[in-house]
Amino acid sequence: MKTGSSKVFCLVLFVSLLAIPAFSDSETIAYESIILDDFDGSPYEIDGEEYHYTWKAVGSKFSTKTDTQSFPVVSPVATAPQALLRQKPDIKSLGIQGAFDRHGFNWIDIYPTYSDGDGQPTEIPLNGRTRMIDLWAWGSNLSYRLEAYIRDYQGRIHEIPLGNLKFAGWKNLRANVPISIPMISNVLPRSTHVSTFVKFRLWTDPDERTYVDLKRDMNGKITQIVPFYLYISQLKVLSDIYETVYDGDELAYPKNTEALWANVENADNADNTANNN
Repeated sequence: MKTGSSKVFCLVLFVSLLAIPAFSDSETIAYESIILDDFDGSPYEIDGEEYHYTWKAVGSKFSTKTDTQSFPVVSPVATAPQALLRQKPDIKSLGIQGAFDRHGFNWIDIYPTYSDGDGQPTEIPLNGRTRMIDLWAWGSNLSYRLEAYIRDYQGRIHEIPLGNLKFAGWKNLRANVPISIPMISNVLPRSTHVSTFVKFRLWTDPDERTYVDLKRDMNGKITQIVPFYLYISQLKVLSDIYETVYDGDELAYPKNTEALWANVENADNADNTANNN
């Protein structure tokens, strides 16, 4: 009995060892921290292309608008947490001012546009398989929630909660991206569609104030609304950029495929034109 058991154990061990190479590639990980925007005008580069973004904001129905003020307001500002300023003294943050006329589930969407475009929303392409979103935030110590939205390569949008902003000072916010979200296609050649960062959304709590303060004149008339503030610094992601190396891996990339077939298609079209004449 002992001899038979030993043979069975050895056989199982041998089969297990043979199976290891078949699964080792899929479990290889190469994490890289990628800065999407420092908000200081630096370009974001992916696949050899540079992108420059300007951020815009739009608020929900009860966003405050007066004769002299209109919210939300968004702009790069010369401030950042000390942890980042020690690394890059000229780094900036994205500043947002907001105010609402009523309590409720108000929101502000903060989204990227191309700096040289028409101001329409765009999305930031993500490299590899994004596993975490990371940023620094400074709130007004109000019970508001911040979310990030990403679009998977199949076109579906996913909400990633970043946390409550009920704190004083700068805080590093991190959120894991569920591995169930398909970030990259396994079909070759790769799809030209990639996962993207869509926007931030700030939610107000119905029981929380919707601005910081009001200023009035001698007659009690409101002369200025003091908004709440949100600052976001160094938006980055942690991505698994590992790609298995194999014979013909260059054919997995759409740009290479397009370049490879461009000459063939041109030559074929030229032949067809000559035959038709």
